[in-house]
Amino acid sequence: LICSTPVFREARKKYPDAHISVIANPVTKELLEYNPNINEIITVKKTDYKGLSGKLKLSGLIRKGKYDIGICLNPNIPFAIALFWGLVPIRLSVMPDFSGFTFKLASVFFTHLEKHASGRMVIETYMQMLKAIGISSNDISKEVYKSKNADAKAEQIIGKIDKPLIGIAVSSGNKLKELGVDKIAGIVNMILDDIDADIVLVGSEHEIKTADAVLQAVGKKDRIINTLGKLHLKELPALIERLSLFIGVDTGITYMADALSIPLINIAGPSDMKDQRPTGKSAVIIQKSDLPCVPCSHTFKSPYYCKINTRGCIESIEAEDIFNRVKEFLLSQKYNL
Repeated sequence: LICSTPVFREARKKYPDAHISVIANPVTKELLEYNPNINEIITVKKTDYKGLSGKLKLSGLIRKGKYDIGICLNPNIPFAIALFWGLVPIRLSVMPDFSGFTFKLASVFFTHLEKHASGRMVIETYMQMLKAIGISSNDISKEVYKSKNADAKAEQIIGKIDKPLIGIAVSSGNKLKELGVDKIAGIVNMILDDIDADIVLVGSEHEIKTADAVLQAVGKKDRIINTLGKLHLKELPALIERLSLFIGVDTGITYMADALSIPLINIAGPSDMKDQRPTGKSAVIIQKSDLPCVPCSHTFKSPYYCKINTRGCIESIEAEDIFNRVKEFLLSQKYNL
């Protein structure tokens, strides 16, 4: 979702008086609540538009909005049908590089389709698509916005620290990508043993058990701040802004750090970095691209398990490899280690 924010911004620039509604999953709603380019957030779960009755309900919701333009950033059959049945005159979407026969049939319901070509960033495909409604821009910078009380909340959790703060994401929504407790604990121990910095564990409340397991496996716990379960998603940007460096796999929080121009180390694992990647000047990508199976995870085709049962793209990256990149970055920034 964070990688889609350039679309909202550029639409607002072109149509400053437009009413812009975004249909989003309830889980990610908070990421959009304070975005000044959006007038309305409509939350819809995937289960809401299952079957014919679900598609009729979704169509009715869209028809009620009396929209002039509909843009489908996550191309799928239900929204192709719903925008058409919802009587939206102009209906834009992307033809994925990985698309099934049924979606190709349903794609006739769009008035404009921009083909996503392998090797091009998805956001670049979106920008090309927007030309169909008179929007011409190459600005693909991402944006995130925090709630009004976010800074006070983050300050309360972090306190006053006069040394580098290194954030580490403890898990991933896609288990195929996650580093695992042992590897994270290894990175934490190396940093605390060798660098005068504090660690901030970052993640959602659903990952509290993983954070607890990491804490059990490390020493020097007094230099670790566990923030899991303490911040809402709309407050998280205020925490990320306070970091000197962020370490994570290819997941939402990594792109939040990138949007906030925080230096980061992205362990890309199976993800296609040509499709989507951090674009900040201080973003470092670690990936075993020499493996024949890498990448297997793409924006429009994302597996949740390793088909060859090795997870070699993650397992072959040692904690020491990541630690060395951390040290290189801090030295380049003249931190006193």
